[in-house]
Amino acid sequence: MDDIDLEILKILKKDSRTKYVKIAESVNLTEGAVRRRIKQLIKNGIIKAFTVETTTEFEGIVLVETGPTGTIDVVKNISKIATKVFEVSGDYDIAALIQAFTIEDLNKKIDEIRKLSGVRNTNTLVKLTS
Repeated sequence: MDDIDLEILKILKKDSRTKYVKIAESVNLTEGAVRRRIKQLIKNGIIKAFTVETTTEFEGIVLVETGPTGTIDVVKNISKIATKVFEVSGDYDIAALIQAFTIEDLNKKIDEIRKLSGVRNTNTLVKLTS
């Protein structure tokens, strides 16, 4: 990966729908060269996905305590529910960021995490203001 790849990534992070022609103009390459570079970044796992970012009404952090050997499996399962998942140190083993458009959806996701095999205890923090 070189400086041009980094600039392409910067453009795509700002707006993943940016046309290849516009990216090419910004980095002084042809559209075909940009297309090949992006294809290679995907192949190498640098670009994992092109996503849509939206605003959400409700956010929470679920702190999760797991058994001594179950953290990896719990992280995998929580990552199917949560927006972001982190292994952390301290009283809890995992911190999961949950985003939802309704409080009902937020509560549903929190309940799903609590029901996962390997989850011993949780503590949920709900964001009150922006």
